Amino acid sequence: MDWIKITCNILDNPKIKMIRQEPDGNILFLLWILMITEAGKCEQRGYLRISRNVPYTDETISMVTGIPLDTVQHGLNLFARYEMTGQNNGAFRIRNWGKYQSEDRLASRRKNDRKRQQKHRRKVRNETETKDKKKESRDSHTTLSRDVTPENRQEKNRVEKKTTTDKVRLLFSETPFVNVSDEELTGLKKRHGLERLLQAADIAAETWRRKPVDRHNPGGYLNTLCASLIVPEWYVPFSERKKLAERSRQRKKEAEAEKAALAEKEKAQAAATDALWDSLTDKQREEYLEKARASVPGGINPGTTVSLILARDLAAKSSLASPDA
Repeated sequence: MDWIKITCNILDNPKIKMIRQEPDGNILFLLWILMITEAGKCEQRGYLRISRNVPYTDETISMVTGIPLDTVQHGLNLFARYEMTGQNNGAFRIRNWGKYQSEDRLASRRKNDRKRQQKHRRKVRNETETKDKKKESRDSHTTLSRDVTPENRQEKNRVEKKTTTDKVRLLFSETPFVNVSDEELTGLKKRHGLERLLQAADIAAETWRRKPVDRHNPGGYLNTLCASLIVPEWYVPFSERKKLAERSRQRKKEAEAEKAALAEKEKAQAAATDALWDSLTDKQREEYLEKARASVPGGINPGTTVSLILARDLAAKSSLASPDA
């Protein structure tokens, strides 16, 4: 349904007045209006269902309306108590839906629309068949181009379908949504468009990654998200996340390169120190060892290894200070 009917005196209804007297009464009234609009979208005679066999839950209603779950649960109990809603096989139903929404007229309109669509399709099919016959007659003396054979058309369709599902599955990586079938994804693309499907798929996957929750029917959840897409404040689109990740990888790569260059420099300095120490005479080495021991505060015995390290360092500094010595 593209629209729903609401009476002008809805605020004078005793049930609505009592609902608005409740804590968060205006939010509960908003919840009631949003539930009616959702029932209109579902087009199942007042039932709130994602599909014929998958009903809305209180969590689903909370998600599509943007109203906190505890408020939704309180509202559902209140609506049931006032006999505004009912349940059948676990599915919520707006009572007196047919009475207030003129379903008989809508059914008649849908029937007429179907007839017009059937007539239009027959017309298009006949025109296409006529064109094909003319084309076959005109091209009967030539061989079909490889690019326009029926087999290649089918192959092209398969490639396009695979590309679409691959894009979505890339977003679903390591989440429960990988279990959504290709047929469901194709149906969602036809119903909502590729751009909306990709955004809904990305939000669904990122929501799960932030707070993993079991999804018994991930396809139904994704369909609901496509139909009533609410973009969270924290959401960052995939393209922007990709840029951020690329910048992070680049910074990490630069840091690793800087670290490797520093290690290489330290290695070269150590090699130069080793070469310098090896070039010294025994007398020179002993002199540096004496200087090293003297540089240590009194009362501390640096030991042979520490004395050698300090002496080599002194020799290297002395060589830098007097390169021609």
